Amino acid sequence: MSELVKAHLDHKRSWYDFIYCYPVISRRSKGVSLGVNLNPGKGCNFDCVYCEVDRINPPRRKDVDLDQLEKEMSALMDLVIRGELYDVPPFDSARPEQRRLNDIAFSGDGEPTMAKEFAECVERLAKLKQAKGLHDCKLVLISDSTLLQAPGVVKGLQTLMENQGEIWAKLDSGSESYYREINRSKVPFPKILDNLLATAQRWPITIQTLFLEWRKQGPTEAEIDLYTERLDHILNNGGHIQGIQLYTVARATPEPEARPLKAFLLDRAAAQVRAALPMIPVEVFYGPDSGAHE
Repeated sequence: MSELVKAHLDHKRSWYDFIYCYPVISRRSKGVSLGVNLNPGKGCNFDCVYCEVDRINPPRRKDVDLDQLEKEMSALMDLVIRGELYDVPPFDSARPEQRRLNDIAFSGDGEPTMAKEFAECVERLAKLKQAKGLHDCKLVLISDSTLLQAPGVVKGLQTLMENQGEIWAKLDSGSESYYREINRSKVPFPKILDNLLATAQRWPITIQTLFLEWRKQGPTEAEIDLYTERLDHILNNGGHIQGIQLYTVARATPEPEARPLKAFLLDRAAAQVRAALPMIPVEVFYGPDSGAHE
């Protein structure tokens, strides 16, 4: 395995003794992304079959200390600004064009919008990046789409979108049955669809979709057809989808039957999506065991 691939796969949500913030080289960000973990207690309202978060070992802490979080993010920003991050493995393997700070991403060990501190955290980090002159650095929310209409979340999203923000919202399925099987959430599937529509009507969103081999089978053509119909419904009702990120399993999962979808199957799925939704750009990101070379 090449050092570059190792760098891409090293998305550990830990950085020395930091609790909340961590750097990664992100394929989807095409550069350095500074992660924000608002779920150190590993709480989530999804239980995806492909989730790689370790929920067996207890967390170091469960609370969110925004003062500590802000100090950690400030230190990481300074490492990037001074270029010192690229002296440390695996970041020393980054290509020259990847040695740039692309975004601050609210992601972590669970759904970031579940944290009651979400809106205040967005506000603090928006001010911090401006104070450090990082005006081109984006603020990105990576969300499972369950709470996008909650008042506190909308408040945070307003701040986020006023500060070079992007909303990356999950949709892995077209049918409720497949949603229940893959995402294993108690949140009703229609709620997810309504949240996506309402958010896309207000701001442009990027759809994040993980297709995988689950119990030796990928999503069927019929399932992908239903998926594209859901997105077409958003477009036909005034929603703005600026792109689709189509990817597969990239790291080891606790479920041995959750495997990366082979490259040719992922390409076939992408072709089906593009044919149904030619107005939406589709990016494809392959897994390390998919048979593709990135």
